[in-house]
Amino acid sequence: MAIITISRGTMSGGESLAKCISEKLKIPAVSQEILKEASNRFGISQPLLLQQLEKTKGLIHGNSTERGLYLTAIQLALAERAQKGPFVYYGHAGHLLLKGVPHVLKIRVIAPLKSRARMLADTHNISFEEAKKRIDKLDESRVKWTRFLYNVDWRDPSIYDLVINLDAISLESACEIIICTLKQAEFKESPESKNIIDDFLLACRVKTALVTHDQTKGLGLDVSSNKGVVIITGSFETGGIFSSGKHRIKNDLIEVARQVEGVKNVEIGLENIPVALE
Repeated sequence: MAIITISRGTMSGGESLAKCISEKLKIPAVSQEILKEASNRFGISQPLLLQQLEKTKGLIHGNSTERGLYLTAIQLALAERAQKGPFVYYGHAGHLLLKGVPHVLKIRVIAPLKSRARMLADTHNISFEEAKKRIDKLDESRVKWTRFLYNVDWRDPSIYDLVINLDAISLESACEIIICTLKQAEFKESPESKNIIDDFLLACRVKTALVTHDQTKGLGLDVSSNKGVVIITGSFETGGIFSSGKHRIKNDLIEVARQVEGVKNVEIGLENIPVALE
């Protein structure tokens, strides 16, 4: 059985759909639990973690080291959960944070703005116009957030497997559509898919070690794994303090990665970006 991720806008019905699937399939529906696990692991308060993840001001010029740490923390929590078996995730960008994990059914839940605004207005006892403004602001924030961090448009239907309009399809029917989809060959587990999840988890653990270690944090790195062989790639500027430090950085990366249980070997691929010194 696959992992299911649900992406939704405010008052689109995504949480209700996640709980419906959870009840019918007898699998956990998780959201805040992932944030709690990430915050506990790194000693970060959940409100701060959520604030940093959703912040859009200063994205381009601000310090991205902390945000990278928070994203890594959440990705690691999701990877650990994925290794335990099927679940429904209706939290932050699950379909993007689990990229590369096989048999993830990626669902986008939509509903007309008018329906969402009416529900928000009734829930919070505010005017319909105020509700529309709030939803527009939240949607715009999500678009900026995913575009900057993942270079994708959160609204793009091509990054999902199913797009469901809960204003046109009942919750019960939506659940049945999803259950039927999960029975298809594309979403059935296999020994190979389990190995890929194990490698994904190992890569997340190595990346977590790198972004928290004094010698390697702050570097823009990608980490992958293949049967215990960890591949670390990235780029850094040459010039200044890095002009003669590439060899040292490689050694630091290997040293930190090898401390993670399950790592059999480490391969490094670093690209130099020349910087003219004034």
